[in-house]
Amino acid sequence: MLRLTGGEFRGRLIQAPKGLQTRPSQAKLRQALFNSIQVSVPDAQVADLFAGSGSLGFEALSRGAAFVTYVESAASVVKMLEINAAELEVRDRIQIIKEPMERALKKIESLGPFDLILADPPYAAGWEEKLVYETNWETLLRPGGLFCLEWGVQKSQVKELPEKVPFLVKVREKNYGDSVLTTYLRESE
Repeated sequence: MLRLTGGEFRGRLIQAPKGLQTRPSQAKLRQALFNSIQVSVPDAQVADLFAGSGSLGFEALSRGAAFVTYVESAASVVKMLEINAAELEVRDRIQIIKEPMERALKKIESLGPFDLILADPPYAAGWEEKLVYETNWETLLRPGGLFCLEWGVQKSQVKELPEKVPFLVKVREKNYGDSVLTTYLRESE
């Protein structure tokens, strides 16, 4: 079980998948993330990539986001997301794309642009660079929107992320134990 750290659902528990299939974001990291982006969350359209338990998206809803689109491919984890949404009574404020990220990206682009994109991919799968370099940020993220990426220096295939790529500029990066949280701002053209 994971405890939500702020907002309307502060202190509420959600289920987390057992085993090593997912690695939920630490409460300390989630709280720090949302404290750093709090002005961007109210009424936001949010995408939670590699959703797992959905803790990042549920934190966003708890703090006033309008809607969250989750991407998760594991059937058992999708079921848990649905249970958590029902428990929090937010089923009408979410949608779940039940596909691997490789296929889901095109679908997500058609649903964008988003105000906030949260991603906590498997550290060893190389998704950090794929997301930063190969995503169509012009379509996916609104100008002024934020892309927040959790990754691990020890287990990731990269040791650092770029300061700037087309449409994105790094505005914050902070280490939390083995995890790093990097935030990019979507620039205007």
